[in-house]
Amino acid sequence: MSTSPDWTHPADERILRFLSENPPDYVPLIANRLGMHLGYVERRVDTLVDHGLLEPVSGEVIYAVTERGEQYLKEGTVAVAPGDD
Repeated sequence: MSTSPDWTHPADERILRFLSENPPDYVPLIANRLGMHLGYVERRVDTLVDHGLLEPVSGEVIYAVTERGEQYLKEGTVAVAPGDD
């Protein structure tokens, strides 16, 4: 079953697309390059990680898009997973 997640924000797709095209990167650099406030990007990245669309790729907290995140970018939906509210 696929659904448009209710928890998403407009910035989420921009963050996912940026990391899909420029993987991986640090949250402060993502915020800077997208012209967004760092605190907001940190919260959105945490949410995207919680929902399986991003994953940390090092101990320095560098993020990359997961297969599920690529699915969201391609289809605009994601399969419902445990923990998706």
